[in-house]
Amino acid sequence: MALRVGQVLRGARGSYELLQALKGSTVFKAKVLSSPVINSEWAMVKTADTKIEKMCLEREYLNYRHVAIASSPHIRSLYDAVHAAKATGEPSTDVPSSLVYEWMDHPLDHVHHASFRSHPILPKAVLKSTLSALKVFKAFNRVHADINPCNIFISDIHSTCPVVKLGDLGMAGPERWTTQRLQRLPYRAPEVWQGLGTQHASDIWSLAVTLTGSLSRFPVFGPLENRIEAPTEAWCIAKIMHLVGSLPQPVGNEIYQKEYELAERIRIMKHPLASRKLMGSLNWRETLELIPDPPVPQNVLEFLEYLLVIDPEKRPTASEALSHSYFQGEEVPRLHSDTPWHDVNRQRETMEVF
Repeated sequence: MALRVGQVLRGARGSYELLQALKGSTVFKAKVLSSPVINSEWAMVKTADTKIEKMCLEREYLNYRHVAIASSPHIRSLYDAVHAAKATGEPSTDVPSSLVYEWMDHPLDHVHHASFRSHPILPKAVLKSTLSALKVFKAFNRVHADINPCNIFISDIHSTCPVVKLGDLGMAGPERWTTQRLQRLPYRAPEVWQGLGTQHASDIWSLAVTLTGSLSRFPVFGPLENRIEAPTEAWCIAKIMHLVGSLPQPVGNEIYQKEYELAERIRIMKHPLASRKLMGSLNWRETLELIPDPPVPQNVLEFLEYLLVIDPEKRPTASEALSHSYFQGEEVPRLHSDTPWHDVNRQRETMEVF
């Protein structure tokens, strides 16, 4: 459904005027014009243009029909659904053409790395809230499958109680629901590269990788430093091998096997212009420990080391991670929440830049 600035959408729970395009013609900041249940000035509206986008929008809508997801204070609230109307005025389909969400000030990837490192609360709030959201998914054997800094949202960042929520559930589904390798390449877990499917542990890996990138000026994992124009998949696998450790061999797929063989060659390859290996000599923790003032807090490094385990069976669950000493003995900020979906209450209204 093509949307434009100035357009007014009418859903089951209110009317919304599109004020600003945030992502092409599919994501907008909107003003809540009228609603008997939404006590908020702003909202975010998302629609879909392509076949894949429409599939993800439908899946996201269906995911929010799980009460545990819809009611979680750690997951971005879904306010409303907008259905395209037929000429008769009746909804054209059971699947909405647009979804209306609570407004959040900005995604994690808009937070400056130095500010994130030095913030006394934010790293812990991001980890605690996202793990709490993943705990909800784990309770009924589902995965988010797209944890990355664009899908973790923050409001009230300058307050003593920053609000952090996980969003974008368009890839979420049952554990191992597809043999397709999900997760964005830099955040893809070792077992997903192997071809074993996306599982709860895979989301934990993605969260840890997300934090390493948010703490650093440049992404620690992923293909950013691919100076030899190697296939992106092989480079990302080699980066995990270099930063964390050896990976088990892929399962029953010739293409995956060739990726691993190339990744191993990339890992040991000499730099063409220097007397060192192409990928250097530091692992992920040593890389973060070299960051100058403000440094990465040691307790954050220790917690990430606890999460970044190659074997998914040895990687902690969200529940186990939330019981780690990193979260004990200190007051972690209370996570405010709008009452989501089934009983909408209020909304963060400030637009801050950190």
